[in-house]
Amino acid sequence: MDKRKRSLKEFVRYGYRILLGMLFRMKLEQGGSMLRVCGRVIVSKAKDSKLIIGKNVILHKDTGFYLESKKAKIEIGDHTFINRRSEIRCKEQVKIGNNCAISWDVSIIDTDYHQLLGTESTKPVFIGDKVWIGCKSTILKGITIGNGAVVAAGSVVTKDVEPYTLVAGVPAKLVKRNVEWSL
Repeated sequence: MDKRKRSLKEFVRYGYRILLGMLFRMKLEQGGSMLRVCGRVIVSKAKDSKLIIGKNVILHKDTGFYLESKKAKIEIGDHTFINRRSEIRCKEQVKIGNNCAISWDVSIIDTDYHQLLGTESTKPVFIGDKVWIGCKSTILKGITIGNGAVVAAGSVVTKDVEPYTLVAGVPAKLVKRNVEWSL
């Protein structure tokens, strides 16, 4: 248990973030308790699209959610945080599990926004529980990232990531198996 003394300023900041979270929940189809919003969060939604956020989620300044079709659905699990300037762009489905750490400037995209003949332009993205995605990484359409995986900073994920593995690079490749991380 954290026994450090918190200043009045810290309590005020925490309360303000909870208040912003309560106001932000009005933009959601479903929002869990203790949602904390740490600055402006962008939401661009098509009619009938769904943004669902679990409990104890933290959204940092300039996070963006872009739901760009009526069937778009973004789901964020409990105890997950999304850091500054990260964006989730969705035409079909993006699902992020519980206890995930999404660093700053991350892009998660389930579509190409264009279509090459003979290919699908949109495929869902699934990110498991306790996944850590490093800063300036990009997760492309159709990707599944397994539980406990780590995506190193600056990676471009073009293939599925196995659970409890570390991937890095452009395109992201396996670096290590049986990884564990903690907040």
